[in-house]
Amino acid sequence: MSDSLSFNASRRRERLQTLVVDSREIAYQDVGSGPTVIFAHCSSASHSAWAPIVAALRSRYRVIAPDLLGYGQSERWPVNMRMQRWTDVGALLALAESAGEPVHLVGHSYGGAVALEAARVLGPRARSLALIEPAAFHLLRLAGRLAEWHEITNVGVRMIEALRLRRDRRATALYMKYWVGRLRWWSMSPRLRRAIVETAGKVGAEFEAVLHLSRTLGDYTAIETPTRLVAGQRTVRPARAIIDELLGILPNSHLRIVKGAGHMSPITHAAAVGALVTDHLDSTEVRLARANQAGSGTVLHRRSIA
Repeated sequence: MSDSLSFNASRRRERLQTLVVDSREIAYQDVGSGPTVIFAHCSSASHSAWAPIVAALRSRYRVIAPDLLGYGQSERWPVNMRMQRWTDVGALLALAESAGEPVHLVGHSYGGAVALEAARVLGPRARSLALIEPAAFHLLRLAGRLAEWHEITNVGVRMIEALRLRRDRRATALYMKYWVGRLRWWSMSPRLRRAIVETAGKVGAEFEAVLHLSRTLGDYTAIETPTRLVAGQRTVRPARAIIDELLGILPNSHLRIVKGAGHMSPITHAAAVGALVTDHLDSTEVRLARANQAGSGTVLHRRSIA
């Protein structure tokens, strides 16, 4: 398994499809055929972060992987703008609607928080859920995990303060060093570091949106979707605390650990994470097929995003 870190910035630019959500253009990859899986990437990345697993799945699944707002080929994020509407959640919901069937959701870090919110809205229309260290920081506050809450809040506040002073490189260094370590951040190529710095404004908006998200624990206990939680063995305390809380909150969840991995396991340990996601998708499909053969029916509902 690779222990390098790359956001796939050098991949050949491919032609993506687009949709408009909240008057903003979102680009997305749509490949393969079969049951639909929607992927949501981490901050400062793009749909190409999922390239290895998409290549493995596309022969048996329809894979939809958007560039979340401000990343990849999607619309740029305006400087110092706050997130008034959660367009990224809206994008996942719009893509799920377009699928015309229940969908599997997979998300990592910020994308994991987005996927969690989408699953809450979709209810039974979420076929399965795989969350790889979702950045659902607000759960730490709700669960009373104050030490971990203050640790991650300190990172977010310092980053946002730097952004408001237009010190984007400092803001980026603050959060990248926290998540990947000083050595990996400074060992990236100057070109890649510059590309990540360009996304700092959106990352800051994401921090603010998630830190102050207005939810209750009860909003999540209603998610009965089969959920696989994935954590890196060497991840930071807040990320692991969120996973542990979700394990107790989500009624149909279980945990898998990626040995030797930190927070960026879908990139540094792509094969291991890909195997865990694929196994979860396949086992869910087998259970659903057996349920259908037994004549069970599913009534589909949709919850409000508010």
